[in-house]
Amino acid sequence: MNILLVSAMFPPIRTGTSYYSRNLAEALAARGHQVRIVTLENEDAGWEDVRFPVERLPALHFPVKNYFKHFRIASLWPSNYRRLKEIAVAHKAEVIFLVNHYLDIVFPAIYASQKLGIPLVCSVGTQLQSLRHSRNAILNIGDRLICGQFVFPFCKRVVAWDSQILAYLRDVQGRRVVAKTRIVNFGPNGDCRALLAQEHDYSFHGQLVGVGSVTEQRSFVPLIRAFKQVADRFPGVTLKIIGHVYYDAAVQEAAALGLNDRVVFTGEQTHEDVLEEMQRSDAYFVSLTGRYVGLGTATLEAMMLGVPVVANVPLDLLGSVMLKDMEHIVQCDGLVTETIAARIGELLADQGLRRTVGRGGREFVKENLNWEKVAEDMEHLLTEVCNEAKL
Repeated sequence: MNILLVSAMFPPIRTGTSYYSRNLAEALAARGHQVRIVTLENEDAGWEDVRFPVERLPALHFPVKNYFKHFRIASLWPSNYRRLKEIAVAHKAEVIFLVNHYLDIVFPAIYASQKLGIPLVCSVGTQLQSLRHSRNAILNIGDRLICGQFVFPFCKRVVAWDSQILAYLRDVQGRRVVAKTRIVNFGPNGDCRALLAQEHDYSFHGQLVGVGSVTEQRSFVPLIRAFKQVADRFPGVTLKIIGHVYYDAAVQEAAALGLNDRVVFTGEQTHEDVLEEMQRSDAYFVSLTGRYVGLGTATLEAMMLGVPVVANVPLDLLGSVMLKDMEHIVQCDGLVTETIAARIGELLADQGLRRTVGRGGREFVKENLNWEKVAEDMEHLLTEVCNEAKL
């Protein structure tokens, strides 16, 4: 199958969407499909060490302070519509797969799809939400009006990464979108075999870690408050939060609680450095603070490395396969300080529990969320769409 994968974010940008785009493309290529990437210009981009061609369209880099430093505008260039169409023709694309529904590269992709009669499939990996009621209402209305009217009607299928994203689509977009939505999970970033080759040391290291851009939706504030209780009980433990700080409430909270010497905000780090910090950590914490939650690619990497994960996700997050509390993850309410502190404390105090959860999480990701399986599931969906287009 000739697949044109369109994504506004691609390495060297360090985000879950960027890594998803590269890893999915590599996994599909490994299954024998002809894959070509269309993404946007990036001042840091060099030669891409991938097995498929990467085309970059002109874009205006317009970082949004406190929200999204990688934001780029592409749809204002008429040449981008023509160029994406030309790439699709040259690649003899049978399907266009769009990564993420709300970035404006979607409009050149729709144009090429409609002009050439190539089916378009769109994935949704991010919910547009805010803790502020008024802002959340505006985001929902905007998503419903723009994506509901000008994106999803042109998609033959919509891919939701997990059941929380499916719930978001149901609540915001309604039955028409959900009817053509399928859950296809995602996998960890990087070479899964290389991650599995590393053995985690479950002796006490005295470090907790959280990974991801610090935003309103991933504020880490509940973790900082819980860590105050953890720090009192375990005097040698430190906390590292790795990711670009867009929203500084957690930084201010750490200072207010007198934790500046125990909590480190590292900023964005290289992928290799992130993996090293995971390896030297006793537990990994992930918690989104909005209505809809999720794991994220970095969390799957931590699980693949055997690091025990504390997460505020429902056990049916992944749809057809169920997570198990205290076996695959340590489940907790991500907003209740006492609960977070108690569950982290259980892990820090019990090496056997760290080993059980760490190894259980590793086996779960290895079996259910490896990229070979993701690519196989995606292949079935894209084949179905292509066969329908031929009728």
